[in-house]
Amino acid sequence: MPDRAMARLTLFLFLFLSKSLVAQTIQGRFERPLPARMVVLYGTTGSQHPPIDSVLIGEDGAFVFPHRALPSGFYQIGINGDDRIDLVLDPSDPVIDLAFHGVPLQRNVNVLRSADNQRMWAYKLVSRAGQDELKAIQAERANASPLDTAGLGRLSRHEAAVRNRMRNALDSLSALAPDGQFARAVQVDRRLDAAAHSGPRAIREAFDFSDPWTLRSNAYAKATVAYLQGIRFDSELAFHRACDTLLSAAAADTACWRYMRRQLVDIFATYGPDEVAQYLVDSYVVGPGSRVAPDAALLTVAAAQLRMTLGAPAPDAPLRSPLNRDTTMLSAVWSAQEYTALFFYSSTCDHCHHQMPGLRSLVMEMEPGFFKLLGIALDATAEEFTATIAEEGINWPCYSSLIGWGEPAAKAYNIKATPSLIVVDRMGRILAKPMDHTELRSFLSERWK
Repeated sequence: MPDRAMARLTLFLFLFLSKSLVAQTIQGRFERPLPARMVVLYGTTGSQHPPIDSVLIGEDGAFVFPHRALPSGFYQIGINGDDRIDLVLDPSDPVIDLAFHGVPLQRNVNVLRSADNQRMWAYKLVSRAGQDELKAIQAERANASPLDTAGLGRLSRHEAAVRNRMRNALDSLSALAPDGQFARAVQVDRRLDAAAHSGPRAIREAFDFSDPWTLRSNAYAKATVAYLQGIRFDSELAFHRACDTLLSAAAADTACWRYMRRQLVDIFATYGPDEVAQYLVDSYVVGPGSRVAPDAALLTVAAAQLRMTLGAPAPDAPLRSPLNRDTTMLSAVWSAQEYTALFFYSSTCDHCHHQMPGLRSLVMEMEPGFFKLLGIALDATAEEFTATIAEEGINWPCYSSLIGWGEPAAKAYNIKATPSLIVVDRMGRILAKPMDHTELRSFLSERWK
C-alpha cells in the first residue's frame, strides 16, 4: 500500500477510535465522616455492571481514577457494594468532577464538572420529584369514591400535567446537546418504546442488537425482553425461533453476541419454558452454534440446567420444620405417592399468595396416595412463616430453614424466582415444571385414573 494511502487509513482509524474511546479524568470528594475506604468504577454490559477499577479515598475525602481511555456510554460509581450512582462518559467531557455530601449517593451527589452528567442528573431530580407526585396521586385516587367524578377528573389532569412536565424536561435537557450520550440514550429509548407497540419485527428494525454502544446502556436488556414479550406463541418452537433471531441479530459484534447468549440462557433457565433453556445450552453453549467459548459462570448455569432437565434424577434435600424443628429428607416423602409437587414460595411474594387458593383447592380434590404438595418457604423469620400458613389456610405441609434464599432445597433445585413449582414422581424423577396451579392441575388431571 502506498505511503499516502497508508497515512490516510491511519488517520481514519485514529479519528474513528477517538470517537468511541474517551480519555477522561474521573474524580471527586466525599465529606467527612468518610462513608468508605474505597470507591469503585463499574462498567455496563446490558443489565450487568462488572467492576472496572477502584481507588482509595484519601484522608481529605478526595479520589481520582487513573486517566484512561474508556468507550463512551454509561457507567456507575459506587461504595460499599450496592450504594451506586449512574455516570455517563462523553467525548466532550474531559473531566468528571463529583461531590458527595452523604449517603445514599443517589440523593447526595452534586456534579461539579461534566455537562452531560449535569444534564442527566438534572433530569433525575425532575423525574424523582415527578414519581413521588405520581405515587401521591395514585394513593389519593385509590381512596377516592368512584362517584366523585370531579375529584377523579382533577387527579387525572394533575397526573397528565406531571407527566407532561417530566417529558418537557427530558426534551429540553437532551436538546442542549443532541449529539451527547445522554441525548442518544433518550433517542434510543424512545424509538424502542414506540416500536414495542408494533411487535418484534418493529423492535428489530428500530434497535441494533449488534451495536456495542447499546450494550453500555440499559436499553439492550430492555429491548431483548420487549422482543420476547411480543412473540406470538403460535407453535411450540416460537421461542426457539425468537432466540435464533436475536442471536443472529447480535452476531456482528462478539461482545453483543456473548451477552445475548448469556441473557437468553438466564431468562429461560429462570422463568422457562425449560425446553427453550435446554435448546440454548445444547445449541449455543456446548453445541455447534457457539461462536465464543463460554466462561465459567455460563458453564455453571448450563450445568445446573442440564442437572434439572425433565427426566433427570431429582436432588435430595433436607426439609426443616420451624414448628417442631424436625428434619425430613425429601426422598422419604416423594416415594409415598405417585406425584409430589414442590412449591417454592416466599411469604413476602404477592405472586406466591395468588397461587395459594388454587393450590388449596387442588390438595382438597386429589387423593393422598396420588398427589402430595410440599411448601418450601424462602422465609427469614418464623413469624412470617406461621402467619402465611394461618392467613392463607394452607392445607399442605410447609418447611423452611428460615435463611431466605439460602434454603438448601432451593439451591439443590436451582430456584431463581418465586413462585416455582416442580413435580417429582415416586421414583425421584423430575417430570414437570408447571408455571402455576392451573398447569399443575392439567398435569395431574391427564394422569388421574
